[in-house]
Amino acid sequence: MSTTDHQRKVPIRAIIMILVALAIAFAGLGWHAVATRDSDPDSALHAQAAKLSATAPAAPSGASESAAPSSAPAAAPAACVQRGGASAAARAAVAEIKKAGVTVRGEVATWKGKAPRATVVYYGAGQENAAGRVAAAIDHGSSAAPRPAGAEQCAEGLVVVVVK
Repeated sequence: MSTTDHQRKVPIRAIIMILVALAIAFAGLGWHAVATRDSDPDSALHAQAAKLSATAPAAPSGASESAAPSSAPAAAPAACVQRGGASAAARAAVAEIKKAGVTVRGEVATWKGKAPRATVVYYGAGQENAAGRVAAAIDHGSSAAPRPAGAEQCAEGLVVVVVK
């Protein structure tokens, strides 16, 4: 029997050591989750995109000459304002967008998708700079981001989802 007892102790010790190692790993993951629970990767991404579009360097001299005539009509696309939060904030955003020289299409509507955490200006192809200007005009922590799939509102213009 002593041979059998000795053989059983080794696997039990190994299993206990593995369980202790797993407990330490899960404790570390739990600590990491608690330490980073307030950070939102989407808002950080939107904020960085807004910074990049607002501070984008000018195009090289040859490209700016050829792009200048074609970008003049698209410099101020119309915007549709969608309410993801309070109506008063959306009305205030409409006034700020109009002050920035951007045409606002239609009435303020309710955003059909999941509301973002902060005000976002969604743009289509070639509208990054205009979206950055509108986001800067609203200024309530707003950012610019590419138009998400399924957002058919204001097909040729910017979609401004006002949260606060």
